[in-house]
Amino acid sequence: MSFIKIIILAAIILAIGGIFLPQEYTVSRELVMQASAEEVHHLVEDMDSWDRWAAWDEAVPPAGSQKANMESGIGSGKYLKGASGSGWFVITNNSVVDGFEYAVYSDNGDKATANVTFLDLGGETKVTWTVRGSVKKPPVIAPYIALSKEFVLGSSLSQNLKNLKKKLTQADR
Repeated sequence: MSFIKIIILAAIILAIGGIFLPQEYTVSRELVMQASAEEVHHLVEDMDSWDRWAAWDEAVPPAGSQKANMESGIGSGKYLKGASGSGWFVITNNSVVDGFEYAVYSDNGDKATANVTFLDLGGETKVTWTVRGSVKKPPVIAPYIALSKEFVLGSSLSQNLKNLKKKLTQADR
């Protein structure tokens, strides 16, 4: 079989596989921290503190976009960019008990929801960061992009948790 035929056959197989693979993804990471749930929650809910520990960079929103005026609380948010893309996130729920939840609206039209939960272990807190979403475009390769989220987004979540833990041990929180 010629090289071109092999390439064409591989492309057809990948395209057919893409039709049957799920476009949804769930990525979750957790880490135990030497702090109370309230201390961890306070850093997570404060949008102003994210630039001191989050793996994502605050970015300039696209022209015509309005930046959120609040720094914390339901309805506030930021425009961020990172290895897995860029877009807005907006806080949708915020409490130590129920967790910190936000919606992510990516620049390419995909939407995800995320939550950070705080489990008090008596002097320590297990922090779990989970993102759920789906990739819609481009249709044939979207499932492959969804599969890659485990690695790309998972790496960012792990880094966020490590940075948050480090920030909690510093005196100048």
